[in-house]
Amino acid sequence: MSTPPRLPTYGAVLVPALHRIQKQFGYLNRNALEEFSKESGVPQQKLQAVASFFPHFQLVPPKKVVLRVCRDMACNLAGGGKTVKELQSIVGEDVGVEGVSCLGRCDRAMAACVTVQGSEHEAYYLGRSAAELKEIVAACLADEHPPADHDADLPDTLSDAPVNLYSGRTPDYIAVRHAVAARDTSLGIATTILRERFEWGADLIEQFRRGAVRQLQGEVSINPLVEQAVRNWQTEGDWAKGPTLGGWSDTLLNEIKDADLRGLGGAGIPVIQKWRDVRDAVRTARLRQTDDSAFIVVNGDESEPGTFKDRELLLRTPHLIIEAVILAGLITEATQGFIYIRHEYGEQIEACRAEIERAASLGFCGENATVLGRSFPISVFVSPGGYICGEQSALIEAMSDRRGEPRNMPPKLETNGLQDLPTLVSNVETFAWVPYILVNSGKRYSAEGVNGWQGRRYFSISGDVVRPGVYEVPMGMTLRELVHGEQYCGGISGGRKLKGVAPSGPSGGFLPARLTVERGLPRDHTNNKAWQALAGRRGTDPAATELDILDLELELNLFRSLSPTQALGAGMVIYADDRDMAEQTVNSLEFYRNESCGKCVPCRLGSQKLASLMENLIDGKISAERWDNELMPLFKELGRAIELASICGLGRSVPAPLRTLVSYFEEDVLKHLQPKVGK
Repeated sequence: MSTPPRLPTYGAVLVPALHRIQKQFGYLNRNALEEFSKESGVPQQKLQAVASFFPHFQLVPPKKVVLRVCRDMACNLAGGGKTVKELQSIVGEDVGVEGVSCLGRCDRAMAACVTVQGSEHEAYYLGRSAAELKEIVAACLADEHPPADHDADLPDTLSDAPVNLYSGRTPDYIAVRHAVAARDTSLGIATTILRERFEWGADLIEQFRRGAVRQLQGEVSINPLVEQAVRNWQTEGDWAKGPTLGGWSDTLLNEIKDADLRGLGGAGIPVIQKWRDVRDAVRTARLRQTDDSAFIVVNGDESEPGTFKDRELLLRTPHLIIEAVILAGLITEATQGFIYIRHEYGEQIEACRAEIERAASLGFCGENATVLGRSFPISVFVSPGGYICGEQSALIEAMSDRRGEPRNMPPKLETNGLQDLPTLVSNVETFAWVPYILVNSGKRYSAEGVNGWQGRRYFSISGDVVRPGVYEVPMGMTLRELVHGEQYCGGISGGRKLKGVAPSGPSGGFLPARLTVERGLPRDHTNNKAWQALAGRRGTDPAATELDILDLELELNLFRSLSPTQALGAGMVIYADDRDMAEQTVNSLEFYRNESCGKCVPCRLGSQKLASLMENLIDGKISAERWDNELMPLFKELGRAIELASICGLGRSVPAPLRTLVSYFEEDVLKHLQPKVGK
């Protein structure tokens, strides 16, 4: 068999070069930057602009040992912020201690990483005390390297999980084989029509076959009849209409539609919508006879505090992610795939790269993807850091060798993404379910739900629970079963009671243990259809005036109907009844202040103002009168401005922690206020 021609590919230049320079020198050596600038033609000011944006890049030589301690949400509960302050005593000429945003190991809080001059990788130390971290730093100074903790050390809970359709056997990309068979069946029908109806000979039919799967890409001389026939088949034009011809991919897309698979990064957008939009954008380019390249991008940034499920999927089941990228490439006719992974996930990066090599050796991807009949390269793009890069347009900016600042939209990424070409961006877990659905059917996936809901999904649970971790659950299972179930989290640690839940990291604010008519339940809630249905399923009084938050079923549409924050993300943090929610609010607001990209004024200044406000509250600097009469009206006005004027979801989420604090945990605010005069 002849080698299929390689289609034009895209590769970032600047960001990978910065990674290489830092890996070589431990920081961005000035001479190395100047040399790269001369060789590549990239101006030094652009190098500086990009390098200074991303937190992973070090612009000056680091100290011999740098300890970074996570201080967000679960790690804050475990003492991360206090530990950073305590360990300032060991800071010196050779030692640095810094607070850092979420490291993605919330299940083993407090998480810390150590960078030693000359070492190739960071070392992670999880669940260690301040005293233990001091000993680790001392050992590193003495050129010893205490054994680090690894994600692979955890039990593999995914090997037998429903998502892994290859449980117990070597992945052989059966879903891709099915998709290729569907495409080739369509091609067989098309060639019969061309031979019998249009009386084509063998040479023209062979050209058609090659062109239909993009093997004629780049050839100078193509028979106009073949070119038009290929265009018809690829766009469902003229004689090629229908699911047995040019619409062959609709059969696969309909399985995804039947599954009602939604984006599992938090937004909940129907997957079918993005996939069809990208496919249609590619078809439009073909009809216009412009560049019909397109990209598939897996968003594995996962920097939301409290969220670490994708970490496990990337490590334990990389074959599912790679297979889904190939499937997306076949169905949308994209030409290249990327898996974008945060740099802190070193084990996951290596696992995905190894699986890409294996898939390429089997002919499923790469320059010579013989099973596909054309080239389809897949690569890992290592993120240079920053929570904002979890926002899909900011992620695309980073991949484009620019500062990771979100775009103003429209246009959508599905039409104008990477390289201004159609780009499909979805969460890791969203992709991971696609092979299961296309092999077992969308209806079977849908039937996996309980209590009338559809499908399954993963949740990351951390905070005050006995067994934090990643759990695959049926959609519709109650929060009570997840928190207290013996096969899940095993209850609140220390036998305490539940005080609150962060249902979506800091972006979803905080929910109290009980929602009431006065605090949290929807207006006229007894007439709410979702409320009535929930009461019927749970056997509770439909006229009740309060709801135990643990009785909420884990399904996004239900949370949007009954939860005051309308949020149900991939990561939940659980708070016991002895936690001060005002302190947790400060922690969340400081996270947003630290991670704001600074592009838009409302988010940049608003996050700083709200963080300062809460810091003053915790320090006891605010009187009750001033809080009620001046600051609360100001907060409401400022919060509304931030939500309306911020470019992306980060800015729009900034007011959520403070809004939910004052709405549902008033007692934790009052104890920090100076008492009113005369009381």
